[in-house]
Amino acid sequence: MFGSRSRHTHYQQPNRSYYGIILLLAELSRSSHLPPITLGVIIINVLIYFDIFPLFGLSSNLQNVCVSTHAVLDQGDYMRILLAPLFHGDDMHLYYNMASFLYKGQQLETLFGSPYFAILLSILTVSSSLMLVILGQLASSIFDNPEYLFTCAVGFSGVIFALKVITTHYTPNYGSNSFLAGFIPISTKYAVWVELIVIQLITPNVSFLGHLAGILIGLLYIYGPLRYVCNNLYNLIC
Repeated sequence: MFGSRSRHTHYQQPNRSYYGIILLLAELSRSSHLPPITLGVIIINVLIYFDIFPLFGLSSNLQNVCVSTHAVLDQGDYMRILLAPLFHGDDMHLYYNMASFLYKGQQLETLFGSPYFAILLSILTVSSSLMLVILGQLASSIFDNPEYLFTCAVGFSGVIFALKVITTHYTPNYGSNSFLAGFIPISTKYAVWVELIVIQLITPNVSFLGHLAGILIGLLYIYGPLRYVCNNLYNLIC
């Protein structure tokens, strides 16, 4: 998620570069298996980025769709909870998110099946935005800093962090060691926390709260009530 912690959030309109899209197409062309829900979500995100698929007449005005505690709780703009994950700051933001989502979607949609994966994605999308709103309120109270209320974020990476937690949990080598930077051993079940810190250090303008929200939502699926919500919805609908 791209984030801005300011009372007056000013997002520049996305640069209509095609480079990230070309890279994404290359990733898709190398994939031997493209599950329908995963592919559909990628296509929707690309269409929204290029304004080919108008969404509630908002076009790509990121200031009108980014999600923050202030916008949701104080201004009552609840549509941001759904819209913010579908918008991206620029073509490379879109590429990195969709390339990461492609890998996780291939694994989880194959494991769960397309109908269940669609329900899971819907729940994760809404709940990760809601968690960001909650974290903004908590951070503002704990650190006595109202700027956290105005942390405004866009992008699919909150959902991706949640999917990463779930994907890691279901991999056969869960709990074994992987290697950070090729030589630092770290347990796979803690890798997402290391990634949270490393990404923040490398790219300070990303939304730390947005990524943290995704991790917490992933844990709520693995160890908490969200799995039961998804299962019950699946049984009700399917």
